[in-house]
Amino acid sequence: MKARRWLALFALSLPIIALSVDANGVVVLLPSIGTDLGVSAATAGAIVTCSSLAFAAPLLLIGRLADRIGARPVLLVGVVGFGIASAICAVSDTFVVMILGRSLQGVASACCFTTSLAAIDAMFTGDDQPLAVGLWGALGGIGGACGPLVASLLADTFSWRAFFGVNVVLLAIALPLLIWLVPPLPADRTRTVPVVTLGLLMLGIAFVVGGIQHAASGGWAASGTLVSIVIGAAFLFVVARRRRPEDPLVPATVTRSAPFRLGTATATLSNWGSGVVMVLVPTAFELVRHTTVLETGILFLAFSIPFALGGAASGLMIRRRDAPSALAVGSAGMVIGMVALAIVGPDGPLGSVLLTLAVIGFGNGIVYSGATSYALVTVAPDDAGEASAVLSAARVLGLALAIAVSTSLMTTIDADFPGNSWGLRVALVIAAVVTAVGYVLAHRAPLTTADAGTEGRR
Repeated sequence: MKARRWLALFALSLPIIALSVDANGVVVLLPSIGTDLGVSAATAGAIVTCSSLAFAAPLLLIGRLADRIGARPVLLVGVVGFGIASAICAVSDTFVVMILGRSLQGVASACCFTTSLAAIDAMFTGDDQPLAVGLWGALGGIGGACGPLVASLLADTFSWRAFFGVNVVLLAIALPLLIWLVPPLPADRTRTVPVVTLGLLMLGIAFVVGGIQHAASGGWAASGTLVSIVIGAAFLFVVARRRRPEDPLVPATVTRSAPFRLGTATATLSNWGSGVVMVLVPTAFELVRHTTVLETGILFLAFSIPFALGGAASGLMIRRRDAPSALAVGSAGMVIGMVALAIVGPDGPLGSVLLTLAVIGFGNGIVYSGATSYALVTVAPDDAGEASAVLSAARVLGLALAIAVSTSLMTTIDADFPGNSWGLRVALVIAAVVTAVGYVLAHRAPLTTADAGTEGRR
């Protein structure tokens, strides 16, 4: 029975591998997709934006549904939906069809991501839970590492359409395994689904995140940025006014949990650092080192592979010590690595640059999986869907803010002080400071009974 659970963990990780390959790989295909579908490179960027918005907006609705009817059916719908959406992207002959497919991918990926975490929370307890989350994060990290390479190789050998076919194959393998291995999971049929309130919340999140993303290219003072954020804030204000104490959007048992709050905060802060490194450093490689897309993908394995190793190591660290110690070690590694990379610069000696990326990646892997495990350790299985949704939404917000603030900052600094990548260096230092707050929080985080080596989850 125990072996079956670990095999189920592998099956639960397959959709996450597909999502990670897709998210990291599609970025390098934007010029080719834009050319074939007759849009500019700037317009092609909507392929990424629409997917991320479609992922972030419905998270809490999906979490509530998963807790009401059980995570398993929502997960299976997400897997099927992502496969269908990937097929739509592969055969799309117009930009509108591509946007439709990518939007469906975003919603389906939210279903997969939220429910796979909820399933792990229900199926693994005690010492096994952080190890399971760590392996889940590590496998996702491997997918992220392979994404740009897979995309580049398939595009060069066949076309960008073949890249989306990889998702279809992976999910076709995952679906029967999930049906066979994942048992029915806890559900609370008495839990209501306030469609209107959750719909308004979806709109609020979409407009706020969309406005923040627009700031990365248009600036914070741009009308598109301000209007989007104001509209989103208005929707969120209406949601706050509609809240009923007897039926909160997120159960009080989740929001009052210190491990959940601190784990979510640490995860969000670390996502600021990882967002700067994962999005802006590859761009800097191409600008200052003049690497090709494929060469950039290969060089960035120095970050991605240690990220996967850090995810796997986090579970072992938590079992031997405790979750707060693991989070502190991971956050410290990220801070040291980002400061070192700011000093060396993306155009510094290649060995030094790759070493700093490895330190950042390993630390980020520890924090990513460790914070997830710590946030969910006191969450009951029938609340895991909504808890996972809140955690994921916070991470998306941290990533969007990191990219928007850092891009705006870089644009300003590089215009005034051209050369030596001063903008990226300052952005890395700021990211290190933000991540250091996570280090401080980790030291303040309380131990749980699971950290003490007993089950202690109820």
